[in-house]
Order: sequence, then C-alpha cells, then structure tokens
Amino acid sequence: MRKILYIDPLDCTGCRNCEIACSYIKERLMNPRKARVHVVRIGAVYDSPVACRQCVKAPCAISCPVEAIERKGDIWVVNGEKCIGCSICVQECPFGAISIHQDKGIAIKCDQCGHCVKSVSYTHLRAHETR
Repeated sequence: MRKILYIDPLDCTGCRNCEIACSYIKERLMNPRKARVHVVRIGAVYDSPVACRQCVKAPCAISCPVEAIERKGDIWVVNGEKCIGCSICVQECPFGAISIHQDKGIAIKCDQCGHCVKSVSYTHLRAHETR
C-alpha cells in the first residue's frame, strides 16, 4: 500500500498552513515557494493542496534523463545529488506536483513526510492509503 496526501477541495479553507509547515520543515524558512505541497485555486471558490500522488508508473521518474527520481520503499523521492534541474519531470507530472527549487535549481516534490498533515489537523488533509 502507498500513502498519498488527500483533501476534498470542499474541505480546504485555503489557509496555506500546509505550505508554510512544509517549507519550514524542509528549508527552515516560512516560504511557500519552497514548499513541496502547493495550494491551488480551482475555479472561482475552491482551493486544494497539490502533492505528489506517488504514481505506480511515475511519468516523472520514467522521463528523468539522469534517474534522479528514485523509489525509496513506497515513496518516490528526488535525489538532489543526481538532479540536473532540467525540468522534464515538472512537465511530465500530470498533477503539477513537482517544481524547481528557486535557489538550488533542482526538482522538489512531496516526500509524504506528513508534517503538513499535522499542521492543519483542523481540516481534512490526511495521508490516505491507496493501492
């Protein structure tokens, strides 16, 4: 079983606390642009966090020319030592869950650490097990 972050867009308040928590845990900065999860606006009134869906046949990993997106257990992670910042994975992700770190120039994505879930416990953001 793999875990993915999930929230029903009807339950998201758009507070972006998940982005703040993620950037702080990963970067020690409260900078949503450096978060691995991002809140996007859907239509005129709905917000929803976007995080890596941990695809079984991950297009990002398949397309990476240097094999920098690696499987660690059930989780796809970016190996920052291998990543060349070419952005092919960003283009190939069907969910828009990968970005390029603005300072380091390497791909970043959610690694399912769960800290964003803990930061917004008053909403329905949760780690969801799926097959």
